[in-house]
Amino acid sequence: MVIITDLVDDIKNIHPKNKIPVGERLAKLALAETYKQDVGAYKSPTYKNMKVKDGKIQVFFNDVLTGLKYTDKSSTKFIIAGSDKKFVPAKAKIEGKTIVVYSDEIKELVAVRFCFDNTTLPDVFSNEGLPVAPFRTDKW
Repeated sequence: MVIITDLVDDIKNIHPKNKIPVGERLAKLALAETYKQDVGAYKSPTYKNMKVKDGKIQVFFNDVLTGLKYTDKSSTKFIIAGSDKKFVPAKAKIEGKTIVVYSDEIKELVAVRFCFDNTTLPDVFSNEGLPVAPFRTDKW
C-alpha cells in the first residue's frame, strides 16, 4: 500500500486524475520490497506509538528516514481528546522524527488523530516528500 492522500485534486472523486505519481510510488514499493533495489525513500511515515508527558502527546512514526516537515509553517490537521472523547484542534510541533501535539483546552490527554476524516489533505511530510499517513490513536 502507498499513501496518496496528497495527490488528490478533487476530494469528491475517489479516482485521482494524476495517476503517474501513484504509479511511481507503487513501482518504487515493488522495486524495493520485491526486487530488493535501492530506490531511496518509498514508504510514507505511519503511526507507530505515542507517549503522554507533561500535558503533551509525543507521536512516533515508522519509516521516517531524516525527519519531518510541514507544507506551511505549522500543521492544522491534528485533533486531540481527553477521556471525555471530545476532540479539539491541536497545536503541533515537529521534534526531530516525532511530532508533539497539545492544546490548552485539554489537561489530561488521551488520544490524537491526524487527517482523520474524508476531506482533509495532509500538511506533514517526510523530508523526502512523502505524506504522513492519516491515523488515530484511539479505538472509539
